[in-house]
Amino acid sequence: MKNILVLTDFSTCSRNAIQYAINFLKNETCCFYVMYVHKSGSFTLDDLMSSATANVYDSVLKAEKARLHKLKVELDEAAEEQHEFHAIIDYNSFIDAIHRTIQEKNIDLLVAGFNGVSNAAEILFGSHTLSIIRRINCNTLVVPEDVKFHPPKTMLVPLDVKDDIQSEAFDKILTVVRQQNIHAHVLRVYEKGFTGNRYDESFLLKNCKDINYTYNVIENVPLDYAKSCYVQMHDIDTIGLIVQKESVFDRLFKHSSTTTISKTLKRPLLVVHP
Repeated sequence: MKNILVLTDFSTCSRNAIQYAINFLKNETCCFYVMYVHKSGSFTLDDLMSSATANVYDSVLKAEKARLHKLKVELDEAAEEQHEFHAIIDYNSFIDAIHRTIQEKNIDLLVAGFNGVSNAAEILFGSHTLSIIRRINCNTLVVPEDVKFHPPKTMLVPLDVKDDIQSEAFDKILTVVRQQNIHAHVLRVYEKGFTGNRYDESFLLKNCKDINYTYNVIENVPLDYAKSCYVQMHDIDTIGLIVQKESVFDRLFKHSSTTTISKTLKRPLLVVHP
């Protein structure tokens, strides 16, 4: 059984991400943990710990607990036989809460919505999702708000010079490609021209006989341009990224404003870490 952590703030964006994940994993036995992280606001952990009863905790989170319970009931009623749902509510910091839950529940996949919003206090997603991608070492599926589920047929996997095609991270992407029967478009980008030995094609020929893939090399072109042009020229459903320090993700997004990122991320994004 796979353990899936799905983040919610009860927005349309987060509900869409939950539904996408359910459909994406329709044929797999999964335990979904749907988690809401309460904003700390005016109270602290010390305030709760110093209370003589649990009433402080209950009163602060009463409304959120009710909404989360209602969401769980809705998911249970529509659930596939092989899916089960559990609700988690936390009042820790956003990233710390995710870290702890991943460790405690042995999470295989983290799911988050993305709407490009970072300045609206009531919305968890946007800049928070970018923090998740950079700071959470867990396979992550990011679902843009406007993307409705349809079985993915193609995935673009852009690789820069630091990404090793023989790595465990790349193998994680191949695992999803095999499970979902996806055509992988592997795009190796040498921004400053080729240096070193080319072994991608020999590796793919030897180890990927059971999948459909296309392999291309682009030189002397910025990675974000190569990625954007490739997506425009090909029918791409999803994007798979290996994220590490100074990696593809940073090169694609590190100078981007929130508006630019929201316009760029129009397809589900599968993030893996070395």
